[in-house]
Amino acid sequence: MKPLDRDYFKQKANPKSKKGPHLTKCCEQDIDRHILNKNNKEDKELIENHCEEHLRYYKGVKSIRPVCCKVCGRLMEYIVVLNKSTWK
Repeated sequence: MKPLDRDYFKQKANPKSKKGPHLTKCCEQDIDRHILNKNNKEDKELIENHCEEHLRYYKGVKSIRPVCCKVCGRLMEYIVVLNKSTWK
């Protein structure tokens, strides 16, 4: 028996869809997964709020930068710069 993974259940739910992973061409993210997007006003606000909270909670963080796909705007990662002077 084949392993039961996400692709199996996606195919089972919609048998007429094409097989294989459904990824965006630009950043290779799963199309079915909801990702924050900088082009969406509410999502952009959530990204900014997360960065602000991270800076307030972690005193050793100097800066945080969200990295989004240049084509579709999906959030891919956060890059954090640590403040070395706060290390003990």
